[in-house]
Amino acid sequence: MPPHTPAERALRFVLRLNGLITCLALVAIFMPLEWMNDTHRRLGLGDLPRGPIFEYLARTVSAMYVIHGLLCLLLATDVRRFGPIITFVASIELCFAALVLWIDRRAQMPVAWTLIEAPLIVLFSGTTLALRCRAARARPD
Repeated sequence: MPPHTPAERALRFVLRLNGLITCLALVAIFMPLEWMNDTHRRLGLGDLPRGPIFEYLARTVSAMYVIHGLLCLLLATDVRRFGPIITFVASIELCFAALVLWIDRRAQMPVAWTLIEAPLIVLFSGTTLALRCRAARARPD
């Protein structure tokens, strides 16, 4: 198999970085509720709502981020073979970024949160998609 192109190497790096960062959500799955509440207060959002639905949603969303991170790490193992899946995941993440922006605004998240969250998703997914397209052009299989 021919060596990886610069775009493929960069794509592997971005996927790994994205995967490692999102896998950090593993901590939140098992984090005590008091830690979550302290963080919530430090963000200026007051006390967390108490009850089963909040804890369920906080922990399952964190688990979904970990699943996403693991998927990115898997995709990074073979960017050629998984190219079409990488394209799909990056494209759906761009749609997710728009949805996250809408949710942040609707939920009245702090401005700093809104200005960081969706743009970071766009940065990672847009970079991933651009590198995937560049890699596909450089190596039309």
